[in-house]
Amino acid sequence: MRTGKAGPARASADSILQALFIAVWLLTLVRVPFSGHLPAWPATLLMAVLVVASLTVLRRRAIPLIAGLGVAALALAAWRGDWHELYRGLEQATVFVAFFGTLIALRTTAERRPETIRARERFAVLDAGRRDGATMLGAHLTGAVLVVGAHALLSPVYGPKSPEAVRFRGALAAQRGIGLAGLWSPFWVAMVVTYQHLPDVPLWAVMGLGIALAVPGLMFGRALRGGLHRDGIAPLLPLVPPVTIAAATVVALSSFTPLAPHEALALGIPLLCLAALLPFGRRALREVLARTAADTRSVLGELTLLSCAFMLGRVLVGLLADLQAADWLDRNMPPAPIVIGGVIAATTLLSMIGVHQIVTITALLVLLVESPSGVADLVLMEAALIGWGFSAMVGLSAVSTVAAAAMFGVPVERVAWSANARFCLAFGLFATAALSIVNLWTV
Repeated sequence: MRTGKAGPARASADSILQALFIAVWLLTLVRVPFSGHLPAWPATLLMAVLVVASLTVLRRRAIPLIAGLGVAALALAAWRGDWHELYRGLEQATVFVAFFGTLIALRTTAERRPETIRARERFAVLDAGRRDGATMLGAHLTGAVLVVGAHALLSPVYGPKSPEAVRFRGALAAQRGIGLAGLWSPFWVAMVVTYQHLPDVPLWAVMGLGIALAVPGLMFGRALRGGLHRDGIAPLLPLVPPVTIAAATVVALSSFTPLAPHEALALGIPLLCLAALLPFGRRALREVLARTAADTRSVLGELTLLSCAFMLGRVLVGLLADLQAADWLDRNMPPAPIVIGGVIAATTLLSMIGVHQIVTITALLVLLVESPSGVADLVLMEAALIGWGFSAMVGLSAVSTVAAAAMFGVPVERVAWSANARFCLAFGLFATAALSIVNLWTV
């Protein structure tokens, strides 16, 4: 066993990263109630330090994509002399520190709550014939709040000694449930990303439309072994009240206060977590706070990726204006159904060859928001969320795909290129038709 200074040095670096993360989180939250009247530069400068420092702890697989985005942003900014847009992009990205920090606190709180423990215990005794359908529903319900944390809750039920074919079906079911949660959940980073480009869409509207589409998507899941049975749904019922309360809190705050959806989440959910932990005493609160601080390291890769993507997106806005891309698209814009289907298809197909959905979604929304596409903002946002949800199911570089492969013990390529890809094709055609109809009513 190797010893020496590596351990203390690693611990010291982690402590610095945690301190930077928490500082940006608090500075961002303090600005929210004051509607941006406080200066943004302290949080933005610390964010720049955090992004640079995070490069030292990134997974090797993440480095090429992040480096490509960062180099592209720097090159375009240097070519156009548009350095201020890099700053603007980084300033926008500070919101993700508060978002990820809140999600970590929510996940650590949920794992301690008795509702989660009861659901997991009841789920574990299901027979194999009903387990896959229940896994999909369980992943949808828990994934709406915990996102990839759903894999950690559900995969132990299958066990490492289960045949690979059984674990593979479980991984596909979990992926499908999680991916469909992305169509409506305000706890997904997809919602925050799309709101940066389409800030005027009411949260209740996009959630309602997303749920209306997710329900038939879950019914398509009856093709999974065992289908959907009442006995398979019953173990998940303890999770319904806390998930409903959390989602309703965000919707209510964003609907009846000046808070944007991501601000409502960042401020409201920690208060819910505090209320949920009070019955367990101060020791539980300290443990959750310590766990939350320690787990901030797990999101640094995604945080750095999003920061670079937003900096590139800001520079692209200016570049497209120079190229008069909006004028060109105005003359050559395809019909709305083609635009809707194109957003879904491009995001999904590129994710299957390793292009992260944040890259595709950022480029498409920057382009389409600046152009008269003939697609209502609500419909465009939902199309982007569907593309993101599909990418979470089948994307080679998606965190959900990697987590499913690791948690269920199956090759990541099998999870990505699987029956879920056929599901994305069938459901994508259905969703494109449905959104096209909605678009006729809303444009």
